[in-house]
Amino acid sequence: MGSTFPDLCASVVQRRDAELRSLHLIAQAANFTIPVDDVLELIYTQLSRVMDLPNFYIAFADLQHKCFSRAFCVRQYERVYTESEWGIETGLTGYLYRKGITLRVVDYAAECEARGLPPQGDGDVRAWMGVPLLAENQTIGVMVTFCGAAEATVFSAADADFFATVASHLASGIERRRLHERLETRAHQLKTLNEIGNLLASSLNLDEVLELVVHNAAALLDAEAGSLLLVDETSGDLIFRTSSGPVGPKLVGLRVPAGKGIAGEAFVENHPVIVNDMEHDDRWYQLFDEQAHFVTRSLLAVPLNARGRNIGVQEVINHQEQHPFEEEDVSLLQSFGAQAAIAIENARLFTTTDQALQDRVEELTTFQQIDRQLNATLDYEEVLALTLSWAIRITGAELGVMAALHEGEDGSRGLRLLAAEGYPEEFVGQYTGDELWPLERGLIGRTVILGKPLLVRDVTSDPYYVGGVEGMRSQFSVPMRRENRVIGVVGIESSDADCFSEEKMGFVTRLVDHAAIAIDNARLFRQVQRANDAKTEFIDFVSHELKQPMTSMSGYIDLLKRGLAGPLNRQQTQFLDVVRSSVRRMDRLVSDLLAISRIESGRVQLIMELIDPREVTIEAVQSFRQAFEDKNQTLVVANSFQLPAIQGDQGRLVQVLTNLLSNANKYTPEGGRITLSLEHDELEGQSYIRWQVTDDGIGMTPEEVGNLFTKFYRADNPEVREQRGTGLGLAISHRIVEMHKGYVQVESEPGQGSTFSVGIPVAEVEK
Repeated sequence: MGSTFPDLCASVVQRRDAELRSLHLIAQAANFTIPVDDVLELIYTQLSRVMDLPNFYIAFADLQHKCFSRAFCVRQYERVYTESEWGIETGLTGYLYRKGITLRVVDYAAECEARGLPPQGDGDVRAWMGVPLLAENQTIGVMVTFCGAAEATVFSAADADFFATVASHLASGIERRRLHERLETRAHQLKTLNEIGNLLASSLNLDEVLELVVHNAAALLDAEAGSLLLVDETSGDLIFRTSSGPVGPKLVGLRVPAGKGIAGEAFVENHPVIVNDMEHDDRWYQLFDEQAHFVTRSLLAVPLNARGRNIGVQEVINHQEQHPFEEEDVSLLQSFGAQAAIAIENARLFTTTDQALQDRVEELTTFQQIDRQLNATLDYEEVLALTLSWAIRITGAELGVMAALHEGEDGSRGLRLLAAEGYPEEFVGQYTGDELWPLERGLIGRTVILGKPLLVRDVTSDPYYVGGVEGMRSQFSVPMRRENRVIGVVGIESSDADCFSEEKMGFVTRLVDHAAIAIDNARLFRQVQRANDAKTEFIDFVSHELKQPMTSMSGYIDLLKRGLAGPLNRQQTQFLDVVRSSVRRMDRLVSDLLAISRIESGRVQLIMELIDPREVTIEAVQSFRQAFEDKNQTLVVANSFQLPAIQGDQGRLVQVLTNLLSNANKYTPEGGRITLSLEHDELEGQSYIRWQVTDDGIGMTPEEVGNLFTKFYRADNPEVREQRGTGLGLAISHRIVEMHKGYVQVESEPGQGSTFSVGIPVAEVEK
């Protein structure tokens, strides 16, 4: 008999009790003191108390390398320790990562096939379930479980809900841990700065102070060495006053001529300079490395300012881990440089100046966060909304609007509202379309006319103010500039008359200056997108319009040659052959233009399937044997046996190989030899099937090889110009291979022939 209703209720209650107990233990364990691996082990143990998990893994996303890496893995109920990475876009894990959804699958292979995704090689998988690890609107990884075909397990909706809940707890714990680590790093940096500050405040010995600053700056920025240069007031030269690192003493006393080198630029321009590729920077004095027997790979230099004047430069050299210097390093080194300047000028001013520098560090840190957000997107509306949101958040204002200056063809000017926060739709809605906000209306229009920031602490008494929400008392408006021209305005309002302090107004002004670049970039990106769309539409239209008359021309040429309009003499037949050849050439050009346009616009969809690479070879060779025979050329085909299958679009790969054979045929003289080989290849840990086409034709110079895959490129060699072509075939082939995640390599010498190699990854087959 089946289970009774009371039995079912008891089962549900029992499962729910087990879930709550597990969640309680997981929540207790997800803290900063327990190692991550122990937390992951606990996650699996508690999940297993509620549901059957024969196979299970947790993988975290590495955005820099665009891949997943397994942090925890169980196979057939046993923990396995394997280091495995795969592409962040790969398979069902890539799909749920992009979508941010829980995925519960009854038949893994069928699901992959239905979505056009390659299986990931997890073995003989049947039931499969995965959830994204979401933390603060960002997916940081995935959690997956699956069962083999021989197992009867099918994951239920209740399993999926509990699985997702546990994943949420795990993601939150991991994010808290990462935040804690960042805070610890920042706290360590600030603690070090504070300790140095205390030492500086307790010492008036200049040499001791400089040694402390240089050594601790290098240590905190994890650099191999550091230096501090002071200006010679008489000559203007910079002199190495102190230097740390393996060859530091050898630099002390050396001079940098006024305005020369990287240190000279930082001093004269009074701004930080970062160079992460010193070998190719002409400003670096190689003499210093030669004298010190040292190799400088990267360098960060900041000017030292005290009492409004520049007194020297501080440098750090070579990250220990060979990482590049970043803007965050600039903030830290500027803090050290400021403290050094204080000690040099006057120890008495240290305390007050140090506080100002700390404020500056905090502001720079905030601006770095803002810049990262602004530069992370080229979406016009998102950049505008982010800028306005930060302006309101920093100042504590309640309302805000951002508008762009628009000039009509008739010379009229007005503002189009692009982003708004807090205003009713009826107030701003009409000015988001074709109707413009007049410059004569409101304080934002007044700000654009004046071209400078405008603060009104009592809007009720200002004749220019136009209110959209009752109760507002103050408004601050800032013009948005790009290359000394006003391109828009940001206006924010508050019900507090004293909302906008000098510090807040200065911050908003700098924020708008930062955002103007990102906004202009986003605007230009949108224009480029529109231009590309227009180009694609134009090519589609022209191709369609040309195809019909060319088809008609080809048809009538064939009819004429058959004699349906009367007999033709020899010269007339030759003329028709010339016309037909030109029509065919034009048809190839139109087809190539259409193909490259569709590839660049992302409208070409590959039909991916398992392919025997030898079939691609056979199909391509069959279509070209006659061309080789016409030029009395020898074609040698060398096929390897028992080659693994590849995942690809057979028609497109045949197109690539046909293009390579066509070029070999055209640019190899009569009686020449062309070799086509097919073999298994290994490159950087990846298995490929490689086609290689070698000829003994005219060959190419290194410059010609470098431009080979550029659209419409044709070499100036007269032997090349004799052959007809569009200059698009190799560009199309290169893009098709890239879409297959493969590679193209070319080796050639003038007069010695050429070798083209195309590699396509071997298909991942379930084991």
